[in-house]
Amino acid sequence: MLPNLFYFATSELSQDAVLCWLLSWADMKHKESHPHLHDVAKDLISLIYRRAKVEVPIDFSSIDIRKQDGGIDVLCIINKEIAILIEDKVGTKQHSDQLARYKDHVFSKLGFAGDKVILVYIQTGDQSDYIEVEKHGYLTLGRQDLLNVFESESGKLAKSQSDIFRDFSDYIRQIEDDVQSYLVLPPSEWSWNSWKGFYTEIQLQLQAGKWDYVANPAGGFLGFWWYFVGTDECEVYLQLEQDKFCFKISVDDADKRRDLRQYWYEQISSKCQNYEIKARRPDRFGNGQYMTVAILDQEYRIVNSDGFINMEDTLKILKSAQSVIDGCLSTV
Repeated sequence: MLPNLFYFATSELSQDAVLCWLLSWADMKHKESHPHLHDVAKDLISLIYRRAKVEVPIDFSSIDIRKQDGGIDVLCIINKEIAILIEDKVGTKQHSDQLARYKDHVFSKLGFAGDKVILVYIQTGDQSDYIEVEKHGYLTLGRQDLLNVFESESGKLAKSQSDIFRDFSDYIRQIEDDVQSYLVLPPSEWSWNSWKGFYTEIQLQLQAGKWDYVANPAGGFLGFWWYFVGTDECEVYLQLEQDKFCFKISVDDADKRRDLRQYWYEQISSKCQNYEIKARRPDRFGNGQYMTVAILDQEYRIVNSDGFINMEDTLKILKSAQSVIDGCLSTV
């Protein structure tokens, strides 16, 4: 592979800069000199307009690009009329009150009316959900949305006009391929990104759950948790810790933790037999609010004859574990 600038320029600030650079090509004054880059930039802005359900201008006669105005990653003012506020992420998530602050800056400090502002959240990495983002009125553009523009006919032609654009497009494609690699690699060879792709697909299929990095003294893991149900004394739920499948409980009352963890271990290990799965006791019981009470004693990632993930059969195992919890609760 040829050296790629963005294998080294991986920070959010680097991506802010390339987005500013790319959007600036939409200005009509670049149409003749660099028609393909102009078209790609126009296509990206047009996509934003359409997602916001705002009529796309006939042309972009004025493009004013501002970086870090009021802390905003990218501010793109179109035809001196519409402000596109872009919050740009490369895998991290929104934090504190930044989305509200940036929105307020455009309205109160720059004086744009509400119908003249488009709020955009670009994520070229991955995150579990966009509930908070959408709550603040931002539309989301993910990696695949960018690739749909970058790998269009205009995008393919633009690569011949700019090494920077080619490198950025290829870099985003490499991330996407790595995330989707859980489909074409044996589970033992999955990367961190493969796990993200796998969890995202599970979340989609189950229509439930969240995933994120979980820190611990051993170095942490990428976890996926779902199916929270409970009693008056505790909450029971399921958690994937990459290759480990855990049955867990959450208990507020410290005095009840010892008895409840033993009770739920016995209930779960017994009920698993009804659903043709096996559970074992953890190597050691914890004694905090969140405790693993049983671990699935078999591989839950079912593979096909080629050794690649069989999502249908894998989901059956996950749903069997849900049924185990339902069976336990029916006897409480």
